[in-house]
Amino acid sequence: MSEKRRDNRNRILREGEYQRTDGRYRYRYIDEDGKEKNVYSWRLDKNDPTPKGRKRELSLREKEKQIQADLFDHIVTNGGNYTVVELVEKYVSLKTGVSHNTRAGYKTVINILNKEAFGKQRIDKVRLSDAKAWLIKLQ
Repeated sequence: MSEKRRDNRNRILREGEYQRTDGRYRYRYIDEDGKEKNVYSWRLDKNDPTPKGRKRELSLREKEKQIQADLFDHIVTNGGNYTVVELVEKYVSLKTGVSHNTRAGYKTVINILNKEAFGKQRIDKVRLSDAKAWLIKLQ
C-alpha cells in the first residue's frame, strides 16, 4: 500500500493537490480543451491563515470546488480569454433563421463594439455596471 501524500502540516493532500517548497499549494487539472492548467494559493483550507505579507485570496480547496462546478456545467473557467466582441460574434454565428434586417442590426452592434474600448475587455473582467454604462452611452 502506498504512502499518502501530506503537506508540511501533516494533512493528507487530495489528487491533483501539491505543496511547493516555498509553502504554496498547487492544484493541477485538465480544462475543457484538454489542456493542463494550474491554480495556486497560499492556503489549503478556508480556515488556514494567510502568510504574512501575502494577499488574502480564496483557499486552494475553494478554488478547486469552483473549478469542478464549472467543469461539470461545461463552463469555460476564466471566460476562456474571450473579449466582448468575440462573444457577441460567437452568439451571432449561432443564430439561424433570422431575417436580413436583424442580421444587419447585429453587424451594426459588432461594428460599434469594435470601435469601443468596452468591446476589447475580457468577459471575465466585465461587470454588470460596465455593461449598463455602455448601454446608457449608446442612447
